[in-house]
Formats: sequence, C-alpha cells, structure tokens
Amino acid sequence: MIYLPRWLDDELHGRGWVLAAVMLSALLFSGWLVWARWSQPADAVQRVRVETAAPQPAPLALPVVADPVAVPASAAPAALPSCPHQHVDITGADGLLQRGCLSATRTRQSGSVRSYGTQAEGVSNWHMTIDAAGGQVISVRLRQGAIGTSPERLYVCDGVACQGASLATPDANGARALTLDDTRLQALPPGQRWRRPLPGARRSPDLAAAGSAAGQARPTVSVKAVLSAQPDRNDSALACAGRGVTIVNNQGAVIDFCALGGAGFEVADDGPTRFAFRDLEGRALAVAVGSDGTIDGVTLGTLSCRDTRCGGVSMSVRGDAGNPAAERSFAFSGTTLYEAGTGRPAATLNGGVTMPSQE
Repeated sequence: MIYLPRWLDDELHGRGWVLAAVMLSALLFSGWLVWARWSQPADAVQRVRVETAAPQPAPLALPVVADPVAVPASAAPAALPSCPHQHVDITGADGLLQRGCLSATRTRQSGSVRSYGTQAEGVSNWHMTIDAAGGQVISVRLRQGAIGTSPERLYVCDGVACQGASLATPDANGARALTLDDTRLQALPPGQRWRRPLPGARRSPDLAAAGSAAGQARPTVSVKAVLSAQPDRNDSALACAGRGVTIVNNQGAVIDFCALGGAGFEVADDGPTRFAFRDLEGRALAVAVGSDGTIDGVTLGTLSCRDTRCGGVSMSVRGDAGNPAAERSFAFSGTTLYEAGTGRPAATLNGGVTMPSQE
C-alpha cells in the first residue's frame, strides 16, 4: 500500500471523476471510428476534395490563309483553295499541282487581235493572257510574279503549239468561254523577250529560236482553265460606237457585229456590187446590190440568203445612188440566213451597218 500526503490524496480524489469521464469519451470515440471503418463496403468510393483552378477560355484559332502551295495531282481538288472569280490549275513537270486565283476577264483589242487578260487575286501570283484572232487562239501567256529572290517567270505557247486552247462562240447572253485543256506552255529563257505571233503563224520567231538553242532545256507546265469573257456590249471599248447588227443563231447565241474593222465595195463586171463590212474579230458581212438597187443577197461567213429569201433588208444612200463610193446604210429586220448545202435557217439579223463615203 502506498501512502500519499493528505493534500495530494484529496487533489487526486477531486479530479478522479473528470479523468474518468475523459477516458470514457476517448474510448467511445475510438469504438465509433472502428465501427464506421468496418461497416462500409469494400468498394466504397472515398470522397476527396480536390482543389482545381478556375476554367480558362480555349485559345482562339488563327485564321488559315489559303496558300497556293504545290500538292500532288492526286490530292486535287480537295487540297486546292477555292477562288472568288476564276482559277487556273498548273501541273509542273514534277507532277505537282497548284492553283492560281484569277480576276474577272478583261478584253482589249489591238488591230485584229483580241486579248483576254486576267490578273492574280489573293495570295496567288499568277497572271494569264489569251490572244485570239478570227475566233482562234493564237497565243497563251502565263506569268508568275517574282517572289522574294525568285525572279519572274513567263510560260508561253504560240499558234498550233497551243493544243487544247479554244475560244467558244458567244452564248445566249453574248458571253464567251475560253478553255485550256491540258495546254502545254514552255518557259521563256531568262532575258528572252516574247513577241506576239502574227495571226496564222506557227509560232513567234523569238520562241522558235529559243526552242532550237542547243543544250537548252526549257521547263514546261500543263494548264487547265475555263475562263469567261463578258459580252462586248458590256465593255465600252468593244461596244458598237454607232449602229451594229445583232446575230442570233439557231442555238440561241447572241453575237454582236460592229463594223469597226473596215468596209469597202467590189464592183463586178457583169454582176451586183458587193458592199463588205468586217468586225474586229475578222467576221465579214457582205451585201450584194444589183444595178437596179435591189438586194441580191447577204452573206455572213458560210451563211447566206439570196434574192427573195433575203427579206427584211433595206438600203439608203446619201448622194448619188448610182455611185458605189457614196455613203450608204443597210438595215436588217428579221433577215434570215441559211446554211450552205442544207438550206436550213441558221441565223437572224437585226440592226444596221453604215459604209462611210469612199471618195
């Protein structure tokens, strides 16, 4: 038996109930923890608080600019950019294909040669010009502008070398389609100057000389394009300044004939006098007039009418009607021209032309 001082024994006796209460509470809490742990299912998910940062907005995607980067021809057309107006597809000798966006077609006239030109659009740096005379393509020029240290390049074809290049007849609205179907163009050697060939020439002298230069390999490209040229009447430089003739063929195409390319007359020894008119594209319209002033016939290319079948044609003369050099005008009102050989109606003429005084 242990004896303690009385004051200590009284102190412990007074706090005994407090200590006993604390120990009992601790024992009960421990028991509850054990019961809670073993009473949960083995696969119960424990909730855990995870601190997360505030959501951040997704970064904005930068716009992708169409880049005329060459792609394998097998990847076209999905990989090629779309163009707002027109385009040309260019395949190099290595088989890589690229697309150049082109502007709307502008038309210029120089003598008997009509040039259809387009400019580069967007990120494209290709420019193209097609020259035609008498309704036939006589040359194609494809120019690639300089990029950085790369110099300007010019690819051309002349005359019969422009295989696959064609100029369609005007449609019902007077517009024309210019088609390049795998037309092969050759690069002009650096420093070589290109000259437009004469209508009917096989190719320009400069280009022929460049092609025959010994040991000089010239890169070639193949181009595909379908361009549209607006009607002449929509271009102030090509529209008829005065009177003109509207020709509607049996396909419904509307052709504008402006006698701006020249006019003249031929006096036959024993036949009618022929008054001929030419337009800027080389088409010829001729009216035959008998000695008595009646209309004997009208001819437009391979189409014609004769005598009584030439209805709706009238002539007016300023001055002496017997003088073929006097100024005269011809008017057409529903005049029908017929196909040679078949005799079937082929075109209708409306409008008029004037031959100035030849004196």
